[in-house]
Amino acid sequence: MNKFVLLGLVLCLSCGAPSIRKNLDLTLPKHYVVNKAKKALTVDGLANEEAWEDAELSDLFMDIQGAEQSTPYYNTRVKMLWDDTYFYVYAEMEEQHVWGDIKERDAVIFYNNDFEVFIKPNEFQPYYAEFEVNALGTLWDLFLARPYRRNGPVLDEWDVNGTKVGIDIQGTLNDPTDIDNGWSVELAIPIAPINAIDRGHSFGEGSMWRVNFSRVQWEYQLNGSTYEKKTDKEGRRLPENNWVWSPQMAIDMHRPEHWGYVFFVDNPVDSTTRTHLNQSTASAYQLLFHLYRKQITLQNNTSEKSRSFLVDEGPDFEVNGYVFNAEFSPTNLGFEIILKDKSDNILSINQDGYIRSSHEK
Repeated sequence: MNKFVLLGLVLCLSCGAPSIRKNLDLTLPKHYVVNKAKKALTVDGLANEEAWEDAELSDLFMDIQGAEQSTPYYNTRVKMLWDDTYFYVYAEMEEQHVWGDIKERDAVIFYNNDFEVFIKPNEFQPYYAEFEVNALGTLWDLFLARPYRRNGPVLDEWDVNGTKVGIDIQGTLNDPTDIDNGWSVELAIPIAPINAIDRGHSFGEGSMWRVNFSRVQWEYQLNGSTYEKKTDKEGRRLPENNWVWSPQMAIDMHRPEHWGYVFFVDNPVDSTTRTHLNQSTASAYQLLFHLYRKQITLQNNTSEKSRSFLVDEGPDFEVNGYVFNAEFSPTNLGFEIILKDKSDNILSINQDGYIRSSHEK
C-alpha cells in the first residue's frame, strides 16, 4: 500500500447507507509538501538560498479558532525544507514594533511575542515536540508525552542542542522611537531527536509528520522606553492573540488532531500526485477526535464513567460526505471508541489518545 495513504485506511462513501443520525462539517487540517534541499543552508533568518526560492509559502496565518474569527492584523507565513539532517522552517512576520526581553533558555517564551513549531512524528501516538523562539533568538524546546487534556507531563529538560536559530529584524529591536517592518525566524531542527521520540522510526522520502505553527502576539504599552504587555484600566493584562497555520477550533495549540499534514519528498515532480490529502481518511480522523473529546468531557462531568454520549447522539455519522458508524466500548482502563466505514475499515482511540487502524475480516 502506498506510504502516503494516511493511517493505512482507504475510506469511501457507501451507497445505500442507513439514515444518518448526525451530519457534521468538520474542518480538515492544512497540508504541505516539503521539498528536499540539495545544498546546505545558512541559518541566519534570511532564507535567501536558492532552495528557499523553490519552497512554497504557506497560506496566511489565521486566528487559532478558525477563519470565522477576526483576521490577524499582521501577516504571517511559513516555508519548509528538509535534508538528511534537519527539518528547516522559515517564518516571516509583519510587526511594527519588534521587542522581547527573555534571554534564558527554556524559559516560558510565549510571555514574549514568539513563533512556535509543534511536531508529532507519529499521528497514532500521543507524544510530540514543541519549539518556541522570540525575537532575541531565545529557544524553548520541550517534549510532551501526551496533550495537556490527558495531564501530559512537560519535559523542559528535553533539549535538542543541535537546533539552529537564525533571526533577522527588519527594523530595530526594542526601540519604540521608530516603526519596524517585521522579523523573520529560520530554524534548523535536527531530525534524529524527533525520530528518537518516535522510537527511532526511519525518516526520509515518503515520511509524513503532523505539524503546526503558532504566533503569539501581545498588545504592548510603554513603561518609559521599555515595552511591556498591555493592561486594562484595572491593571489586568490583556489576553494574547494566537495566530496559526492550521486552525485549532479552540484557544488551545495542544490538540494535535488539528495540526497540518506535512509530506516529505525528494523529487517534487514525481511525488506531487502521491502527497495529496486523503479527504476521507482525514474526515475519519477528525470525527474520531470529535467523538473522543465529547466522551472525555462527559466523563469529566459525571460519576458514571461507563456511560457513553453515543447512546444519545450515535451511532451513525456523516462527515464531509463520508459515512461512518461509531461504537463505544468500556474497558478495564477506560474506554475505546471504534469507528468503522462501510468497507469495514476500522479506526479506534482509547482514553489516553492512542489510535489504531485495522480492517475487519
